[in-house]
Parts: sequence; structure tokens; C-alpha cells
Amino acid sequence: MDLSQNEKLTLVKYALIILDGWGASNLQTEAILAVSPEQHARLKVTPAPVSIGPPTLERVHLVVEIDGFLRSTFESSHFINNFINVRSHSANLNGYAPIEHIERGDLTALKLLKQYVSEMAQNAEHERDQ
Repeated sequence: MDLSQNEKLTLVKYALIILDGWGASNLQTEAILAVSPEQHARLKVTPAPVSIGPPTLERVHLVVEIDGFLRSTFESSHFINNFINVRSHSANLNGYAPIEHIERGDLTALKLLKQYVSEMAQNAEHERDQ
């Protein structure tokens, strides 16, 4: 699906809102979305055109999907933020908080986190159905 530049910017800005809600720092946000500090600043302040390439768009989609799965798993944003920022000793997180897995901008880490929260959402749905 081809998106217009305005649709891409809207998605990026939504991802910025999500990351801000998770408490991500500017450095974390820039690494996670693979944007420069200048791009990040322009996206936050003005509707000026910012070039959004396929690598950034893929990361934006992953952040939005992760947020969607978390929203279907947890009842409030408080629990989402706790999940993202609190260290977990689950086999998938090995004592780290999810934000610590993705803060360096590793695409594989983002994909793994998406898979993990997708499974959490499926389990939560299964529990609600019982």
C-alpha cells in the first residue's frame, strides 16, 4: 500500500506520541525510528515536510503495532507504560525492560518485541474468552 507523504508524516507523528507516552528519551526515539535529531525536532515542532524513507516507515509500523497489541493486552496506559519500562525476568526479556531492548534502534529487537507482545495479546484474549 502506497502512502502519501502526509499519511507517512501522520504515522510518524503518531509513533512519536506513542514513544513519548512510553517515556522514551529523544535519543531513544531517534534510534528506534532511525531519524536524525534534526528530523526529530522538525517533526515535533512544525508540519514541515520531512523525508520519511522505507526503513523509518517500517520502524513506525512496528511501534504502532506494538502499541496496538499492548492496548489489547492491558486495560490502561498506566499498565502499558509499566510494561515498557519495568524490567522483566521472563525468558524473552532476560531481566531487561522492553524499552531497553529497542532503545539502540536494532530492527531485529523491534521485531522480536512485536512478536512477544503479539503473543501476550493472544494469551490475554484467550483468557478473556474462558
